[in-house]
Amino acid sequence: MKHRMFGRELQRFSIRKYSFGAASVLIGCILFMTGRPAFADSQVTGSVETANQSLDGTKGEEAANQLTVVQAVTEQKEEVVATEKEKSESSVSTSDLPMQAENPSTMSEGAADTSPPSARPETEAARAADEKESSPAAVDTTVRMAAAAGTTSSEEQQIPKQTLPSQGQYTYTKRTEVKNEPKATAPTQFYVNAGDKVFYDRVLTTDGYQWISYKSYSGIRRYAAIEKLSQAEPQNSISDTPQGTLTITNVDSNAGSFDVHVTNISAPKPIKKVALPTWSSVNGQDDIIWYDAKKQVDGTYKISVAARDHKYSTGEYNIHLYYLLADNQLVGVGGTQTTVTIGKPQGKLDITNNNPDTGSFDVVVSEVSNPYGVKKVLVPVWSSDKGQDDLVWYEAQPQTDGNYTVTVKASRHKNSVGDYHIHLYYIQDNGQLVGVGGTTTKVSIAKPKGTLKIENNNPDTGSFDVVVSGVSNPFGVKEVKLPTWSNDKGQDDLIWYTAAKQADGTYRARIQARDHKYSLGDYTVHLYYVQDDDKLVGVGGTQFSLAAKPKGTLKIENNNPDTGSFDVVVSGVSNPFGVKEVKLPTWSNDKGQDDLVWYTATKQADGTYKASIQARNHKLSTGEYHIHLYYVQDNGQLIGVGGTTTTVSIAKPKGTLTIKNNNPATGTFDVLVSGVSSPEGVREVLLPTWSSAEGQDDLIWYRGVRQADGVYKLTVKASDHKYSTGEYHVHLYYVGDNGRMVGVGGTKTTVSLAAPKGKLTIQNNNQQTGTFEVVVSEVENGYGIKEVKLPTWSSAEGQDDLIWYTAAKQADGTYKAQVNLRDHKYSTGEYNIHLYYVQDDGRMVGVGGTKTTANIDAAFIKKVRYNGSYYYVQGKYNEIVIANKKHPLASNYNPGENPTAKEAFVRLRNDMIAQGYNVGYGYSGFRSYDYQRNLYQHYVNTDGQAAADRYSARPGYSEHQTGLVFDLTDKSGNLLEDTAASTWLKNNAHRYGFVVRYQPGKEASTGYMPEAWHIRYIGQEAPDIYRSGLSLEEYYGFEGGDYATPPSNPSQSKPSLPAQGTYYFTKRSSIKAEPKQSSSELAYYTAGESVHYDRVLDADGMRWISYLSYSGNRRYISIG
Repeated sequence: MKHRMFGRELQRFSIRKYSFGAASVLIGCILFMTGRPAFADSQVTGSVETANQSLDGTKGEEAANQLTVVQAVTEQKEEVVATEKEKSESSVSTSDLPMQAENPSTMSEGAADTSPPSARPETEAARAADEKESSPAAVDTTVRMAAAAGTTSSEEQQIPKQTLPSQGQYTYTKRTEVKNEPKATAPTQFYVNAGDKVFYDRVLTTDGYQWISYKSYSGIRRYAAIEKLSQAEPQNSISDTPQGTLTITNVDSNAGSFDVHVTNISAPKPIKKVALPTWSSVNGQDDIIWYDAKKQVDGTYKISVAARDHKYSTGEYNIHLYYLLADNQLVGVGGTQTTVTIGKPQGKLDITNNNPDTGSFDVVVSEVSNPYGVKKVLVPVWSSDKGQDDLVWYEAQPQTDGNYTVTVKASRHKNSVGDYHIHLYYIQDNGQLVGVGGTTTKVSIAKPKGTLKIENNNPDTGSFDVVVSGVSNPFGVKEVKLPTWSNDKGQDDLIWYTAAKQADGTYRARIQARDHKYSLGDYTVHLYYVQDDDKLVGVGGTQFSLAAKPKGTLKIENNNPDTGSFDVVVSGVSNPFGVKEVKLPTWSNDKGQDDLVWYTATKQADGTYKASIQARNHKLSTGEYHIHLYYVQDNGQLIGVGGTTTTVSIAKPKGTLTIKNNNPATGTFDVLVSGVSSPEGVREVLLPTWSSAEGQDDLIWYRGVRQADGVYKLTVKASDHKYSTGEYHVHLYYVGDNGRMVGVGGTKTTVSLAAPKGKLTIQNNNQQTGTFEVVVSEVENGYGIKEVKLPTWSSAEGQDDLIWYTAAKQADGTYKAQVNLRDHKYSTGEYNIHLYYVQDDGRMVGVGGTKTTANIDAAFIKKVRYNGSYYYVQGKYNEIVIANKKHPLASNYNPGENPTAKEAFVRLRNDMIAQGYNVGYGYSGFRSYDYQRNLYQHYVNTDGQAAADRYSARPGYSEHQTGLVFDLTDKSGNLLEDTAASTWLKNNAHRYGFVVRYQPGKEASTGYMPEAWHIRYIGQEAPDIYRSGLSLEEYYGFEGGDYATPPSNPSQSKPSLPAQGTYYFTKRSSIKAEPKQSSSELAYYTAGESVHYDRVLDADGMRWISYLSYSGNRRYISIG
């Protein structure tokens, strides 16, 4: 049969460049299907298997027709070198052997490895026809795989037993002859043995055999007969073979690039992708790239290949064509070659803007191209002055028009002039530096330039501006300097000014005479530039004359005879040497300059200056005043500006006295002073005032108080003038700003004092409580009222119950006092109430009086009441607090020691001590509820509750909680039981307001056994109780005796204790580390000592209290 074969070069790449394996096929497919180029040198070498098809040689041509090839390629770099001589009949020349597969075990015996699909076996004639080389400039290679029509020759009807791929790896199954022609009669070149392997690129049937063929490394094509053919019916070739035409276009020999077009595309199945693996022949496939061809609008596919992507390789390039079909099969279609050349880098140098004024020029690089890419454009520049000692490598900057430019300044080249060399270099994409060309230019440097101009010459401010225009210097201008001085005394005021650059490119500096010692006349200004190399170069200079004079206008305003003052206003103030202060020396003509005062004018918001001149500062001189104007300049010098005069007259001081609010009821009047003025000023307004009664014995110099309206006010009280009535004199004086006092005028007024008045009213007369209120209204007294007194008594027994009440002033101006019959010995019937005022002078004056009838229910006197804290009965003079076993106190009632009772007790105790009785200073007074609870519990623990209740009160029932009770002690600190002392106390305690509370024979009423040391403060009623011989319960008639209820915790064996508190020891008690009787004693407490505990527990048959010691250890004490 006649089959067209791939061209020779395609066949050579298949054998020389590739080995195929399963791994490489898989990776190639993945990379191809993802659209990213795959490089052959990145693939894994291995065997390639036929997808879904075994090659066991049993399915014949049907299997061959249905063969699915999925391949990948990787470069084979190794080359087997052998001698060309054939050795023995059984030896094989290694120079003719292709590289063997890495994993021979994957090949079945006598079967070929799969590889990318190729055409069916071809004849030598067809192969020879395709081995013609294409033109390197344009290649149009059509690879056709359509099946040829069947033949009828007996040879073509013979078919092999096994179907081999068109190329791949073959393992010999027996000793086989290798020939240079596919003929049985051709000479045998050498033999290969069973197990040897070879990469073949052709399969053909001829001369009754199936042959495989390859090209050895020596370039000779070899043939090996692997199977004798058997006879069969003629078979037609596969008609649906992939086809495609490769065309090379757009070959750019300068840039090293070309395009590959794929046309006439067809395949038996839809094509998903068109791939074009491409590499140069320089170093094998080290630069292979799998290009993914892009479909064009005309249905063709295209890729663009650039040598820069292939390591800038030149010479022969290989391009193969593969299709990825819809079933993901990768099939080879064909290939071609082309020749790539790369042109030299190009670029054009032009010199522009060669400027002698700036000593600079521009280098323009145009037509920039380089097949190896241009990362940077470098322009090394140096002058011919001293070789390359001023060499500078400039990096040209890209412009929008594609050119590159750089500015060269002579200042960077040591300011050299003459020939300059400019070379051009490119840094390529691979980082290499390549020279392109060069040129020269001549550089000349002009002298620095600049024009000086004087502007804004201002005599008023003594300043002018220096403007520098046309500034240029080939060596650069870092700063513009203007050394300036006056010609007055040489250069003693020289200042180097740095001019500031303006928006229009000029430079400007402000020159002020005050910075030059206020010099006037000619000024010299020179111009210098600080160059880029920091050198100072002179450019030029000029001179200018400065004339200036201070100015100012004086004006007199507000000339006021009443105040003897006028204002001086200075306007139009200017001075070229500055104005630190405006001075106004002023004096009168009276006695020369003896009253000269230098005033400092104050600057106003409108820019003027102002000073107020007062005649009092000039000895109150009148007539002509001189005012001169001086400026204190910025340099501290004083300079005269001008002067003026004015006439000053002084009026007498003025003021009007008015008497108002003359009130006989209060004995007061107001003095008002209006229209106050004085040329000497008014520091104070004084009002000496006195009555005519006894000369000036009541004279008082009052100081008037200035009001918001400018009037001065004073209130005069007759009480401050010995309550004098009749004519009063009021004079007016001013204390001037100079401290001198001047009389202004005076007036008189008549003062009378009304008789004291007051109205008495009785209200809220309550028979139930035995109280009534006295209200004093319409209170008046010309002598003042310090207090309102209400002496009150009953008519029962004269004035034995007289009480002087002090009425309290109410919000409505009335005065009120409450009268309680208990304070009047519970007397009933007629009561007398008189009214007295304590005047401001301390004298008491009677005003009037009244009477009322008062009664009180007898039951109220004996009735026991409770106010929430304690029970009480109404005594004769005050409430009597009750605390006994029937009347407890609230647990939160905590009044402390009563101060009155404490003071009386101290007197009693000290008197007894002074009289030599066995009485100590110690005592027991107020006890809180909690203290009494612990104390009572101590006694219960000691003697049992029944015994304790006879001499100790339960908490809340103790009189000690009232703060009115004291227990006396003897000199030994024991409770007072001394007979002589006890007897004296019983018979004399009432003299101090006390009674001995618990006396012999009274236990039934008091509830307690006798206590000679326990005294209770009653107060004023104590003598009555003493004389009655009764207990308080008997005297006031309230219930006494024992507790109304039994004790709440009547246990004596184990007394109830709070969970925590203070415990008082009644005997020696051991301290232990454990609550056990057998535990060792660590220490002990003695009777009378106490401890704060925080736990109570029962253990080992005992009750224990427990506490934490200072060492942090817990301790236990048995209490019974």
